[in-house]
Amino acid sequence: MKMFKEITIIDDDKIQVFLFLKFMEKMDKAEIVSSFVNGKEAFDEMKERSENNASYPDIIFLDLNMPVWDGWLFYDEFKKLPNSDAITIYILTSSLSSVDNDKAIERGLNEKYLNKPLNFEQLRELLQNK
Repeated sequence: MKMFKEITIIDDDKIQVFLFLKFMEKMDKAEIVSSFVNGKEAFDEMKERSENNASYPDIIFLDLNMPVWDGWLFYDEFKKLPNSDAITIYILTSSLSSVDNDKAIERGLNEKYLNKPLNFEQLRELLQNK
């Protein structure tokens, strides 16, 4: 099984983040598992990494509905950073909005659009197939 250097979740839902961290600990698939509570906090970290030639996470799980910066703003700004195209981003959402679904399709993320709550089996399958 592949081991990832870093997997990140960007989500303001403390329960979702707690479960994600527990799932990741149980799977032992990443050396580092990081979390951020909004898109701005995460973007600032990714921008700093870019400026210091540090690596981005291998995979980002991104919530759409968050305070400060929502997931779409993070996604659009992150994609402007050098080498960001190599990073796999999965959208996590509880939104039933067709607008969000359309935005995912526009950005080529329709295959990576996941409904919350994410369960252990879904996460395990995603990471095994990556």
